[in-house]
Amino acid sequence: MEQQLNWLGPARGSHMIVAGGCGGIGRELVAQAVAYGVDVTVLDLPGSIVPAHCIEGARYISFDARDEASIGAAISKVADQWKHVDAFVFLCGYPILPRRPLSEVSLSAWNDLMQVNLTSAYLLTNALLPLLRESEWPSITTVASSLGYQVMPGMGAYATSKGALVSLTKALAMELAPKIRVNAVAPGAVETEFLGGGTGREELGNDRTWFDAMSDKYVSAVPLGRVAAPSDVAGPILFLAGRGAAYMTGQVLHLNGGRLTP
Repeated sequence: MEQQLNWLGPARGSHMIVAGGCGGIGRELVAQAVAYGVDVTVLDLPGSIVPAHCIEGARYISFDARDEASIGAAISKVADQWKHVDAFVFLCGYPILPRRPLSEVSLSAWNDLMQVNLTSAYLLTNALLPLLRESEWPSITTVASSLGYQVMPGMGAYATSKGALVSLTKALAMELAPKIRVNAVAPGAVETEFLGGGTGREELGNDRTWFDAMSDKYVSAVPLGRVAAPSDVAGPILFLAGRGAAYMTGQVLHLNGGRLTP
């Protein structure tokens, strides 16, 4: 396993930033990266950076993805500790729950979601570019969603943000080549707190009954017969961040058990 990661994953001692790294996928990703010897800094909401969500060996910086000044302050702290960043993983995002049609999504809720799920990716990337350009093998990996390709009624705002994130990823890949590779993963349903609204947003009420009510139907349409585990997403992210993916940019890896084959 170690030899495989040495070829495919990020190099031991490399510097990785994970924005939104306290959620289920993020914790698994950070745990695997730290175990292999990657130096990881996690950016997340103050309410998410609690012992139960933190991985020993990683650093944590609190920030608010909705606030440009907070993003700038967080990246300044990163620059104080590192002269370069080798891998940036964008994991920020949440859905509007309970599900509702777009006609019932308020403008403030729409703007808040777009700021976190989309605009913060743009702001974080721009803020990190000077540090990424100092790396020998820099990469950016965004976490999109199958819902950006196969929209579900009541999840239109989230699907729109993730579809736009894919377009942002592809635009960055073209503009930052050949120095910086930019790719995405697009998971289907993953067994994490996200199904109830996300980590660090408990004040909004975590309610996953919407998914539980449809889980049997969902799984029956998945050829591999199950909902994804966080490790099913963390592995491909590590691959994209490593030298094994040196000839990949502007690509989307679909992680949905075969439910969607675009």
